[in-house]
Amino acid sequence: MKENKMKKNNIATFLIILMTCVFLNAQDESMKQKPKNVLIEGEVIGLACFTSRGAIGEKHKSCATRCLTRGTPAGIIDKDGNVFVIVAPSPGYAAYAAQTIRLNGQVEEGRISPQKMEVIKGKSWEEISLKGGSPKSD
Repeated sequence: MKENKMKKNNIATFLIILMTCVFLNAQDESMKQKPKNVLIEGEVIGLACFTSRGAIGEKHKSCATRCLTRGTPAGIIDKDGNVFVIVAPSPGYAAYAAQTIRLNGQVEEGRISPQKMEVIKGKSWEEISLKGGSPKSD
């Protein structure tokens, strides 16, 4: 009789532990950061040059243009120094190397998937058409 009671207690304890683990895992999944739509304004950079030498600005425009044309990853660095990887084909961003642009898109863990792009034309912002997240070539 005691043996049956012990087995029932062990099964009950096991089930409680199992349910707790399932509940905690479900809580952890709901706490994960979901991508959010964000507007980022900053300079287009070649990530290879930036990560290896900290290269940004007009002095590094030709290098960044070459790198982006060859397909090295593009990024955008905002005024606070935050760097985001642009999740799109980088050759389309070569023409905008070292320029300030605005990207609107889904941001997750330091990556932006662009849905809208704007560049400064005169004193106002002009939208640039995107194809696959990258500026269309005319």
